Amino acid sequence: MLVALALTLWAIYCTYDGLGPFLIYAQRPLIAGSVAGLITGHPLLGLLIGATLELAALGVYTYGGATIPDYQTGAIVGTALAAGAVGDTAAQAAIGIGVGLPAAILLSALDPVGKMVTTALVHRADGYAADGNARGLAMIHWVSLVPWVAVRAIPTFLAALAASGGLVKDITASIPAGFVQGMTLAGSLLPAVGFALLLGMMELSRYWYLLLIGFVGFAYLHLPVLGIALIGVAVAMVFVTLKRDEPVLAVPGPAAEESTVDRRLTKQDLRRVFRRYFWSSQISWNYERMQALGFAYAIEPVLRRLYPDKADYVAGLQRHLQFFNTSVLVGGPLILGSSVALEEAGTPKSAASTKVALMGPMAGIGDTVVFALYNSIVFTMGASWALQGNWLGPVFAAVMVLVPYALVRRWQFGFAYREGKRLAGHLAAGALARVAQGATVLGFVVLGGFIPSIVKVVTTLTYRQTTTVQGQPVTQAVAIQDRLDELLPFLLPVLVTAGVYLLTVKARLRPVWVIGIVVVVGVVLGWLGWFAPSAPAKG
Repeated sequence: MLVALALTLWAIYCTYDGLGPFLIYAQRPLIAGSVAGLITGHPLLGLLIGATLELAALGVYTYGGATIPDYQTGAIVGTALAAGAVGDTAAQAAIGIGVGLPAAILLSALDPVGKMVTTALVHRADGYAADGNARGLAMIHWVSLVPWVAVRAIPTFLAALAASGGLVKDITASIPAGFVQGMTLAGSLLPAVGFALLLGMMELSRYWYLLLIGFVGFAYLHLPVLGIALIGVAVAMVFVTLKRDEPVLAVPGPAAEESTVDRRLTKQDLRRVFRRYFWSSQISWNYERMQALGFAYAIEPVLRRLYPDKADYVAGLQRHLQFFNTSVLVGGPLILGSSVALEEAGTPKSAASTKVALMGPMAGIGDTVVFALYNSIVFTMGASWALQGNWLGPVFAAVMVLVPYALVRRWQFGFAYREGKRLAGHLAAGALARVAQGATVLGFVVLGGFIPSIVKVVTTLTYRQTTTVQGQPVTQAVAIQDRLDELLPFLLPVLVTAGVYLLTVKARLRPVWVIGIVVVVGVVLGWLGWFAPSAPAKG
C-alpha cells in the first residue's frame, strides 16, 4: 500500500511538473520511470523501462493540445507491474515495456476527460473576473489541476495495488520465453519510431547529408554520444556564421499608440508575476482558451496595482482571459514581460495586440527549438546512458532541464519588460531565426550518431558456404550479420529507421499504428530467433 501511495504521489508530481515549473520535466518517461524504479526497489528496471519508452516517445508532442499516448503513466505503471514479475531484470524490463506501451496508448483516452473538465471551469473564472474577484479566479486556476492529475493518479494507484499482490508473478511465470525474447527485440526497435517522427518534423530533404557526419563519427570513428554532440555544436556554429542571409522571423508589430513607460511597478510586483507564471503557467489549460487563465492569473497583481478603479481592473482581467497559447519556455515569459510593460505604460490595446502578434511565431520557434530539438537531444543522450544502467542518464537530463529552462525564462521576462513595445523589432532582427537554424543543424548531426548507437538489431541467421581446402570440400556456417557489417556497419538499424520513416511520413500512418507494427514485427522476429538486439556470444 505504501509503495502504491508513493507511486501515486509521484504520478501527481510528474503531471504538475510538466504543466508548471518544468523543474526536472518529470513528465518525460525517462524521469518518471527511473524514479518509479527507485520507489519500487528496482532502480535498474525503472531505468530500462523509462529509457525505452523515452526513445519511443521522441517526436511525439502535444502541439495545440493534441492527445498523445500517456508515456509518463505508462512508464510508472510498466515499472510497477514489472517489479512484481518473475525472471531476471532483462525479462522484467521486456514485460514492463509490453505493459507500459499499451497502457500509455489506452490511458490517452482519459486525457480529453481532464481537459474537458477544465474547459467547464474556465467559464466559472469568467464570472469571478467580471466581479473583480481575484481569489475566486486564483481558486479556479489551481482547482483546474485536479482533473489533470486525477486521470493519471487513479490508474497508477490501481496498477500499483495490483502489482503488490501475487497475481502479477503468477501471470508472468506462465509467459513463454519466446514472447519475452520478442518483446526484448521490440524494445530495442522502438527508438526507431521516435527518430523517424523527429526526422519527419525536420527539413530532411535540405539537411540529410548532416546525418552522415554523426553516423561516421559513431560507426567508423567510434566516438561516444557526447563527442558526436560536440561535433554537432561546432558544425552548427559554422552554419550560423556562414548562413546569415537565411530568412529571418517576421513578427507583425501592433498598430497602437506609443507611450513612454512611467514606472509604477515595484520589483516585488514583477517577482510576483514571474513566480506565478513559472510555477503554474499551464495547470488550468483547457480546450477553449488554452493558456489564457494561467496568463490572467500571472498578470493579475500588475492589474491590481495599475488599475485602482474596479471597472478598469475588471476590464484588464477580461482582456487577458481571451484565447492565448504559445511555447511556455521560449515565448510565454517574453510575451508576459512585454504585456506587463505595456499595461504599465497605459497602452492596454498594445498589450493585447502584442500578445496576438507574438504568440504564433513564438510558438513555432519555441516548440521547434525546445521540444523537437533540445529536448530530443538531451533526453536521447540521457536514455542512451540509462540503457547501459548508468544513473548519469536521468540525472544529466534533469539538470539540463532545470538550469537552462529556469535561466532562459527569467531572462526573457526581464528583457521583454525592459524593451516593451520595441520587442517585435528585436525579434525581426533574425537572432531567433539563426538560433533555430543552428539547433536544426545540431539535431541532424546528433541524430546521425544516435540512430546506429541506440536502435539495436542484428540478424542471427546464417547460411552454409562450401569451399575447397586442399582438394577437400569444406562446409562452413557463415553469419549473415558479418557480411552485412563488411558492407556497412549498423546497416540494419539504419534500414529499420528508414522503413519506419516511410510508414510515418510517406504512408502517413498515425504514430500509434506505427508503434503497434514495430512491436508486432519485433515480437514475431524475436520469438522466431531470427533477429536479436545483439549478436550471441561466441564460444
